[in-house]
Amino acid sequence: MKNENEKVMLSEEEENLSKLLKVPAYKVGAYSVDTAKKMLTINGESKKLTNKEFLLLVLFAASANEFVDRKHALKTIWKDDNYYNSRSMDVYICKLRKLLKDDEGVVIINIHGKGYKMIVPA
Repeated sequence: MKNENEKVMLSEEEENLSKLLKVPAYKVGAYSVDTAKKMLTINGESKKLTNKEFLLLVLFAASANEFVDRKHALKTIWKDDNYYNSRSMDVYICKLRKLLKDDEGVVIINIHGKGYKMIVPA
């Protein structure tokens, strides 16, 4: 059972995510992320993203070159930071790394036990 503070915190995370989704597009190295179409584009080639890939990429793109807390990402996108959602997020991060492989300057690194950082060239 969640206490009232946890409910408020969750709604704040949802509010933060909705603000990130209002940005029409994000530039990630040579890539462009269209938030309306959920498309990742590089050199004129577009790839439709799944909902989780898209949300995770937007979260990283909005925090490019900054630390993203693992628990914050889980609670924002999966609404819970349990073991199964944590493993699911690991799979989606692996998928994002493959999707972003065409620009060697864009890298998602693990910060052991803490979270992630998406390195994007300036």
